Amino acid sequence: MIFRRIMEYLWQFSDVLLFISAMIVLDYTAFRVNTTLGWFVISLILFILGWLVEVISERKQGDS
Repeated sequence: MIFRRIMEYLWQFSDVLLFISAMIVLDYTAFRVNTTLGWFVISLILFILGWLVEVISERKQGDS
């Protein structure tokens, strides 16, 4: 029981960590190609993150 809960938390943490690192690599690569593309990718990443936060908050409100 406790082991399963710890594994769930570690899995969620690694999932978030990998998502953030993927966004950093994507942004760095875009800036290496072109500065305008880099700024576009930053705005796209922020848009996606904002949308995901809204989806997650709606899902948590539905669970209560």
